[in-house]
Amino acid sequence: MHLGNRDMSHDSEFGSSVLAPGTYDVTITHAELKQWPSGDRYLSLWYKVDGPQAIGQICFDSLSLWDSKPEFQNVAYSRLKSIRSAIGLNPNIPGDTDDLLGRRMKIKVAVREKNGNQYQAINKYMPIGAAGAQPAPASAPVQQAPVAQPAPQAQPQPGSAMPW
Repeated sequence: MHLGNRDMSHDSEFGSSVLAPGTYDVTITHAELKQWPSGDRYLSLWYKVDGPQAIGQICFDSLSLWDSKPEFQNVAYSRLKSIRSAIGLNPNIPGDTDDLLGRRMKIKVAVREKNGNQYQAINKYMPIGAAGAQPAPASAPVQQAPVAQPAPQAQPQPGSAMPW
């Protein structure tokens, strides 16, 4: 899915269960266009946690790239720019979602609370080799945690016309 032609050179979350605050290695496994109840569209990114803890867990990120409020779009494009930089792509072009899939990075996770519920908040995107990141212990066995997957949704067929 093409993410647009916007020049991002000037541009200044949720999980299947809430991850503990910390830094995690993740792989981008899925990118899907979704719609908020307001009608605004957003890009939903799925991250599979590779470590050092919560291995196999899925967490989600939402980028409101097509929001009707410009301030939300600006935040979303800034986050997309940080993601592209963290995975080694040119951060100044939106590119295509296919560019993101299978790429690895580190995310810094916090937990926020709203109306008595806890939500995942991704505060930072970093390259895998980022300084200060906690490496997984060499002797730690790789564990695959069972992950509840949302029901699959129809995906656009190759060659279909997309509105963006």
